[in-house]
Amino acid sequence: MEERDVVIIGGGPAGYAAAIRLSQLGRKATLIEKEALGGTCLNRGCIPTMVLAKAVELLEQAKSGKDYGITFADMAVNFETLSARKNTVIKILVGGVKSLMQAYNIELIDGTAQFESPREIGVVCADGEQKRVAAKKVIIAAGTKAAQGMLPGDTTGGSIDTQQLLELPAPPSSILILGGGFVGLTFATILSYLGTTVTLIEESETLLPEIDQEIVDILRKELKKNKIQVLLGARPVRLDNGPETGVEIETPGEKISVKAACIVRTGRLPSTDGLGLAGIGIELNEKGGILTDATMETSVKSVFAAGDITMEHMWTPVAYAEGVAAAENIAGRRTIMDYAAIPCWSNTIPAICGAGMTEAEATAKGYSVRVGRFSLAANGMATILGRRVGMIKVVTDAKYGQILGVHMVGHNAQELVHEVLVAMKSELTPKDIGNSFHVHPSLSEGFWEVMRAIDGESIHSFSS
Repeated sequence: MEERDVVIIGGGPAGYAAAIRLSQLGRKATLIEKEALGGTCLNRGCIPTMVLAKAVELLEQAKSGKDYGITFADMAVNFETLSARKNTVIKILVGGVKSLMQAYNIELIDGTAQFESPREIGVVCADGEQKRVAAKKVIIAAGTKAAQGMLPGDTTGGSIDTQQLLELPAPPSSILILGGGFVGLTFATILSYLGTTVTLIEESETLLPEIDQEIVDILRKELKKNKIQVLLGARPVRLDNGPETGVEIETPGEKISVKAACIVRTGRLPSTDGLGLAGIGIELNEKGGILTDATMETSVKSVFAAGDITMEHMWTPVAYAEGVAAAENIAGRRTIMDYAAIPCWSNTIPAICGAGMTEAEATAKGYSVRVGRFSLAANGMATILGRRVGMIKVVTDAKYGQILGVHMVGHNAQELVHEVLVAMKSELTPKDIGNSFHVHPSLSEGFWEVMRAIDGESIHSFSS
């Protein structure tokens, strides 16, 4: 049996971040990946989706060029070229991760892993070779997979997952998206701008509960303007297969029928199948993910887990942090995961982003809440860009001035929110931001304004 120091199962963000950090700390990492380095995020998730989102943003900017005296003779989308661009970006970034593995002298094994004991792992390599490795420590970072399952009345398996959607040769004429979360909304926006008729259904009564609903309401109005049909408290109850599938949808008030050329599932499940977790006593949480403590160690000593396979905080920056935390604890450092101020976002138009508590959550938890609001309509750069739709909302504790939450809808929201995330992690107050200089004109000035708005001191908005 081959001996190894630390074996990592899965080469996505959590896995490769852990491998790099282990190398930085003087430990030898062996990474086992059965598909491509970068995992779901890089190959079939965040990165390719963002390429498409950038394309529709460019298309929208081109359409608004006439406001600046600039016109384009042809604004057609060549989807074949767009798909090629997507694949090129993936190839470049996967190559970059592979180069990092080589630079840090990280051993890569192309194969499928299964536990034979807490310290022994069997590997079926891509070339058919079988080997067994013994490890002092193990990190499970196998990520998630698309949720499967037939829909009621579906006899042909006509629905697809988001990975299959990204591989389509052309946008469908119409689509039904099952799931109104951040992923579903991003795809709804992309496809609507590419000419697809979009219906999105969400089983819960609330769209994006993680985001303050005052902010979500602004986004919903923009989705409606773009003719994206959003149905809440809705679920498919029957499908009639055909060239355009007829879907009967049950809503709180009635049953309606929607025809769609394509049906997309957005759910995810942990990639625990075949790992042999039950055989070594790994405990799972109520979501089916791997249960860990704050150091990322599982119920089995010396076996750690990180990233989406825990099913707890399924965001790439969290996966990076968890992978690093697992590596540091293995290397003898005491690192406790801090999940405060995790940003969640959707690449809609306008973009939406939030972190921390909503106003309703803070009130329910007993805080005496003070809120600041600033409309992007009063921001100079938003007006220059022709992106005046949007708002920033900050939720604070009146007693101590602590920033409890930040929520924004507007152009580049997911790029702008970071100064408040740093403030929340560092326990800075609104005055710390409100008394700081910001470039003018800039969208980031909105955070200077919204922090001052808490005390009625915003310069470019009126508070009575």
